[in-house]
Amino acid sequence: MSPIVLIRRHPLAALLALALLLGLAFQGSRGLLEPDEGRYTNVALQMLHTGDFISLRRNSEALHFTKPPLTYWTIAASVATFGHNEWAVRLPIALAFVLSVGLIYGLGKRFVPEKPWLPALIYATCPIPMLAANTVNTDSVLAAMETLAVLCYVQARFGGGSRWWIDAMWVGFGLAFLTKGPPGLLPLLAITAFHLSHRRADVPLLRPLGLLGFALVGLGWYGVVIRRHPGLLDYFLGHEVYARIATDKLRRFPQWYGPLIAYLPTLTLGVLPWLAAVIHRRWGGTFAGWKQLPESTRFLWFWFVIPLVIFCLARSRLPLYVLPLFAPLCLLMAGALREMTIPRWGRIGLGVWLALLVALKAGFAYAWVNDKDARQFTERLRPLLPGPPSEILFVEDMTRNGLNLYFRTEVERLSFKPMPHPISDSDYDATVADEMTEQETGRIFIMKTEVEQHFLNAARAGGREPVLLGHLPHPKGNNERDRVVYTLRGDFPGK
Repeated sequence: MSPIVLIRRHPLAALLALALLLGLAFQGSRGLLEPDEGRYTNVALQMLHTGDFISLRRNSEALHFTKPPLTYWTIAASVATFGHNEWAVRLPIALAFVLSVGLIYGLGKRFVPEKPWLPALIYATCPIPMLAANTVNTDSVLAAMETLAVLCYVQARFGGGSRWWIDAMWVGFGLAFLTKGPPGLLPLLAITAFHLSHRRADVPLLRPLGLLGFALVGLGWYGVVIRRHPGLLDYFLGHEVYARIATDKLRRFPQWYGPLIAYLPTLTLGVLPWLAAVIHRRWGGTFAGWKQLPESTRFLWFWFVIPLVIFCLARSRLPLYVLPLFAPLCLLMAGALREMTIPRWGRIGLGVWLALLVALKAGFAYAWVNDKDARQFTERLRPLLPGPPSEILFVEDMTRNGLNLYFRTEVERLSFKPMPHPISDSDYDATVADEMTEQETGRIFIMKTEVEQHFLNAARAGGREPVLLGHLPHPKGNNERDRVVYTLRGDFPGK
């Protein structure tokens, strides 16, 4: 039985099963990739290590508030339930993908009633949402929370639902704000613009109960941590809002053509093969003017275009920022294909496409050698260690926070020179000289060979005797030295 036939007969169950297959296949077969997967995982593990689920930390000495806590909470809960492994770490992201598929099916019943399963099928088989579900990120969770909030509004506006759906919408946006802060409210901006231009007196957008729900869910955590950590409000407004919107400080495609690099390939290649079907279907056809479009279709364009314009205007741009826009995009494409009959060769082609998506995940899991894979790094490091480390310290090197999952220990970054130390997201955690004054055990120092002599000089200047543990073999298996590993005399028994 082809996927299309199965989906037509049991739409929601078949779509969720397909999403689970695509989301969970080979989910634990690949190590954590640095820096993002390692960083997000490390912050979640710090919650389990310390029992503090409010203040976000990279280690005991460094706060890390670049993202709100909802994604971290889900990862911590999954690891506490299923153990310290990559499958458990990525499970919440995969489930967010499955949730998005189910929510888009609900939206399809309103926007594409002839084929309500089609937009969800398109979303599930688009490579970008599916591949994002196999990485630790906040955007997959954000996409699910935003889609949930929009579905609540659609139920109130187009589904004849009660005004309670508006209250639920505000709670949904509270969850989105708790996932990624201000970007989570971009669909609300689109809803507001649409609501003001298409007024309906029987659907009020502002309701006291809904606003209270948003304040409690979306702002409650912010109020607690701002009170707990003086100076954090300035960090949120300065670094997380102003710097991302108006400056090139983060160096994420800030050029005027940045959207063409970060977003255009994501929104075109990311919806293959369905975009090709839409182009083929619409090629040479006529297009309705804006006023001739149904109100529901105009709403989808509001939902897609307004956030996209904001993303393009902001100076910080990464491909996954536009992941939440795949929901309205898939609904628009489904609307364009609603009258299309999928032929036999099309059903066969879809089956082949699904096999290719799963094979792509398998290739990343088993055939990809990457220096930023924390599991591969662990396999090269572990034979050199004299015992379980209590701290892994990277000296003027990229911090591999994912090692926390494999060694269950703190990971820090050391610098030779003091640098500005903001309240969160600092470039380093301590200086090498400061580390030498601490009376600790079980420390491992990792550095590139070009800074080895500087480390030896700093250690001896601090009255400590460095002990060479060995050189990390190169990740590609050649005879080149990659990094050198040290401990200090007395940090391990017999060393």
